[in-house]
Amino acid sequence: MTDTKYKWLPHLEDAVPKAGQGKRISTYTVALEGWRRGIRLRFYSAFDEENKLKVRYSLKYKDREHHFALSKGDKVTEEAFDICDDKDLTKKYLSKAGVPVPLGKKFSPEATDEEILEYANSLGYPLVLKPVSANGGKGVFANVQDEDVLKGAIPYVRKELEYPEVIVETHVPGEKEFRVIVIEDRVLGAMHRIPANVVGDGKQTIRQLIASKNAFRKKNPHLTSRMIRIDKEVVYMVEQAGYTLDSVLEKDKRIYLRVQSNLSNGGDSVDVTNELSPELEKIARDATKAIPGLAQSGVDIIVNDEDGSGVVIEVNSRPGLGGHLFPMEGTPRDFAKEFIDFYFPETANDERSTLYFDFNSIVEPLKTRSAAMVELPLAPKGKLYGKKYTLTGEVQKVGYRKWVKREALKRGLNGFAKNEADGSVSVVVASPDKNLVEKFKNVCMRGPEKADVHAIIEEEWTKPIRLGFRTMAAKKKLKSKDYGNLSKAEYKKIARKYDQIINSTSWKITAPIRKALDILKKIAKKR
Repeated sequence: MTDTKYKWLPHLEDAVPKAGQGKRISTYTVALEGWRRGIRLRFYSAFDEENKLKVRYSLKYKDREHHFALSKGDKVTEEAFDICDDKDLTKKYLSKAGVPVPLGKKFSPEATDEEILEYANSLGYPLVLKPVSANGGKGVFANVQDEDVLKGAIPYVRKELEYPEVIVETHVPGEKEFRVIVIEDRVLGAMHRIPANVVGDGKQTIRQLIASKNAFRKKNPHLTSRMIRIDKEVVYMVEQAGYTLDSVLEKDKRIYLRVQSNLSNGGDSVDVTNELSPELEKIARDATKAIPGLAQSGVDIIVNDEDGSGVVIEVNSRPGLGGHLFPMEGTPRDFAKEFIDFYFPETANDERSTLYFDFNSIVEPLKTRSAAMVELPLAPKGKLYGKKYTLTGEVQKVGYRKWVKREALKRGLNGFAKNEADGSVSVVVASPDKNLVEKFKNVCMRGPEKADVHAIIEEEWTKPIRLGFRTMAAKKKLKSKDYGNLSKAEYKKIARKYDQIINSTSWKITAPIRKALDILKKIAKKR
């Protein structure tokens, strides 16, 4: 697994900052796509019933503005959102429209566990128990085989997880669960979500295979915080397969670690757009049309392995796009572009900038509530022309990077200056003005007063570049003596957290206060 390479969309390679990864990847990528086309972009705060921050954004082109929550734009009505948020209500709308759904029934908070169990026994096993309103597969028990298992699951979901309203329905046989993305009457593509699993290599234990797979997942902007965590369910699934965590798994043998296929619980995303049959496409379109005001959707379909038929188990009004943009396997699909094309069709053929913005610095003032809204400067129009200049000589510890940064900002250039481990400095600059970029080579050769540039290597630069200009240090190669009593992983985790803190807006804002406190401490010591 660790030898496998991801296939990224070129314009998104290394263009998703940490704050835009994981759960915010739909927000960041859709907003980025609009901003890159020259559409005005604003982020603003919204708070839920528990006063938790929800980052929202708006895009405005000429006199038309649209507001978004994650991937959901305002063409999706509140009625559609409410229907999709209630699984039982969703099923009623789908059934009325003739869309295939599992048999089942909703139970209110007043229903007793015994009533639910009695209905389940009349329906017959295997069954599915799930909350009426929950996300990410939380509280869902699929393929319940007998009454004893259901007896334990019902109080767990209703009381411990606090989802008193539940649905009991027939379990649809089928190994494949497809998430199909639809805009109005058009199917964009599909993803197969596979439950968390590992494949043996005949050398590593299952525990080691999980660690290797997690290392691979961390490289994926959509999965950086979605690891396979070893818990009771994982241990149970491994034991059911006839192994322990310390067993060496046979080469090419796959075992599943969870029942649910949710990516947040370690599941894999595999692009299956080319595998969609006309029948499944029709089911997805019909499911979307069945819910009034649902302009865009993510339709979850269980596919029967034997005949390829499908049954809809859920419809989402704000489907996550991360698994499609950054699949574990298969072709990435540029659905962020499709969504912006839908809301701003007149910009569909506009030149897309390869700049991206630092989402961390935008989220920080919203999180600290020092700002309620942040507006980005418009992206420069036209295709970016980029160069990488590598300078050798006396270029480190002479103020070279700071000097280059000032010169680049004076000329409105975007890019970075980085100290390399071999003593050289890399300078990357980009602008719609090709002449300006090429002339900057002579600026780099000149350097500050203390520098002595011996040679310069010039290369084309086509990768995305962050808005503005920054300086970067060479990555330090850590040695065992640096860790002290910590493990390498613990040391790196603390180092990352430290970097996040000292580079945060709040840390910079509070610098005068910390300096004042230091002065007061020194005065107190003298006394």
